Amino acid sequence: MLFRRPTPVLAACLSLLHLSSAQAENTTETTVVTATAETDLNALNTPNYQILYREDFIDSSQTLGDLLQKINGIQIRQISGLGNPASVSVRGSSSKQVQLYIDGQLINDSQFGGFDVNQLPTEQIDSIEISKSQALGTGSTPIGGVIRINTYNPQIDSARMSLATGSFGYREVNITANKRFTNYTLAAGFSHVQSENNYDYLVPQSFTNPSVSAEEKLANNAYGKNTLHLNSEIYIGQHLLRFNMQYTEQRKELANYQNNSPENASEISSDSWRFGYLHNWQSSNVWLEQIEFEAYTQFTDEIYLDQPIGVMNKRSNYQTVKSFTSIKPTLNIGDLTMTPFINVNHQTFESTTVLKGKITPCNGINSCDVTASQLQLNYGSRLEWPITQLALIPYVLISQSQDKNTNSVLNQSGTKHVDKQDYTTQEFGITYQPNKFNAVVDDRFDFSAFLTWSNGVRAPTLFEMFGDRGSFKGNPSLKPEEAETLSLGSTLSYSDVSFTGAVYHQQLVNSIVAIFNSSNVGSYANVSHAELTGLELQANYRVSTDLSLMLQANLIDSNSQSKYTAYNNKRLPGIYHQQYSAGIGYAITEHWQVNLNSNIDNELYFNRANVFNSVGNDTENPANRFTTDLQLGWKKGRYTSLLAINNLFDDEYQDLANRPAQGRNIQFKIAIKEI
Repeated sequence: MLFRRPTPVLAACLSLLHLSSAQAENTTETTVVTATAETDLNALNTPNYQILYREDFIDSSQTLGDLLQKINGIQIRQISGLGNPASVSVRGSSSKQVQLYIDGQLINDSQFGGFDVNQLPTEQIDSIEISKSQALGTGSTPIGGVIRINTYNPQIDSARMSLATGSFGYREVNITANKRFTNYTLAAGFSHVQSENNYDYLVPQSFTNPSVSAEEKLANNAYGKNTLHLNSEIYIGQHLLRFNMQYTEQRKELANYQNNSPENASEISSDSWRFGYLHNWQSSNVWLEQIEFEAYTQFTDEIYLDQPIGVMNKRSNYQTVKSFTSIKPTLNIGDLTMTPFINVNHQTFESTTVLKGKITPCNGINSCDVTASQLQLNYGSRLEWPITQLALIPYVLISQSQDKNTNSVLNQSGTKHVDKQDYTTQEFGITYQPNKFNAVVDDRFDFSAFLTWSNGVRAPTLFEMFGDRGSFKGNPSLKPEEAETLSLGSTLSYSDVSFTGAVYHQQLVNSIVAIFNSSNVGSYANVSHAELTGLELQANYRVSTDLSLMLQANLIDSNSQSKYTAYNNKRLPGIYHQQYSAGIGYAITEHWQVNLNSNIDNELYFNRANVFNSVGNDTENPANRFTTDLQLGWKKGRYTSLLAINNLFDDEYQDLANRPAQGRNIQFKIAIKEI
């Protein structure tokens, strides 16, 4: 069994929903206050901003990463197997240059800069917002973009259960329920997912015969996760109060990819609690539209067990506490809308490592246990003012960030380091949207265009500044990465045909790169600059009520400049520079639908030197891939089912870790609404 601790909170929540239903039988529908959208962009899907609603993905058996990689300009690469790390790139960015929000909380980790994009099951998500090369409403401007997950919070009585099974021991169970009362709502969701991840893998040195390579099923690679989500809203006059809670328990076994040892028992597990509060006051004042206050806190306890031969060699504990507070009024002065904001983000991190029963010494060989913290104050304002006569909507966003970073080696005096950084981000954009201002006579025709300029920043992580892994040290003198991005795009639709396109150019300076000398001693340094030029194109055509077609292209040209010859005039690593997609959807009958999508991804480099380690006699790019996914869906009344075959033709390519990726896999999902 992957999980030994029960989650009795779920039973209590479902019981509460059941017991409360009798109280609500005689209630009537009332008009209530609802939280406003993050920005007016929500009314318009452009190449720079897109939103996926629950009905777009709820019946598919996919992770959030699977959904996002279908968005033009977003690339998701991960180590094969459920539960392994995933890298998110927006328009050629690194994963650290992308911001992930759950509701209003910034999830990015200040210690290492990353995030788990698949931490929430899709069944517990209401909508997903994606902003490229710009912030999402307010806040600091990122270099890559923003992904915001809005958790499930329906306004009507509903219930749903879904079951899924698939290749490599995949199992999934989801239960969600919501009850609407006169002045409040209560929603609960529970999800369990597990997988053996025992796909066939070419082991370089077989455990039984180290002199040969052999294809074997991966051992000690299983994954399991339980997730509980609670959400409640209370309406008091012009006030909306929202409370939410998320609990996640997960455990991932760590395979030995070199020899696939059956004795290996290494694993990593974590428990995480997240609590959130939102207060939205809709004012009746002409100039004050609303005031929104948000507060979140998250506790994560992670344990890594190094057990290569079944006996504990090393145990590492990592504890992270994140707190986030934000206040954001919306002011109207004539046609001008002004949204000033103040965000306070505080994170602490502590590590403790025990090696063979003893605390690990910090001696220049082993990693040092530390306690670290970051206090970030971010404030600024967003201005929007429609120009009705010209059908234009310009906006400006300016933010200032002040960071205080501290790091201390545990059990050693005089090791405290303190660093302070200030930086500013800016955006300017203008959208031409004649349909919004009734400047277009033909309702079948829709056209919009946009131009944006942004100056985004990615601050160095605490580990990049203060980290100590023996011969690899942090650099407290690091400067933030900074990028100027100019993007231009448009959307055109007429009747059943639509086209979207965007071109962008980015100049990145102060790239943070790990550098090693001839003695293999390393540190981080700002040693690289880069230029990117990208083109995104997409065409959709609804041939008939039953048949639809889609074509997509994403092209990136990148070049890095560095004082190190090996990194100079090279392509940026970790991203595909050429991507093409084609899709077809066909309604076979009233209840049956089939979708076929093919993707060609080329020209990815694993390192900044653009050097490949050939696999066998293959001298071509080993990450190039041609994958096809097939989905067959059925829906009737409150019942739905889906059969998904991913990587239909079992294409072989290298994954995020430059290892052979998992091949074809099959999943089957059924769901019942209003159980």
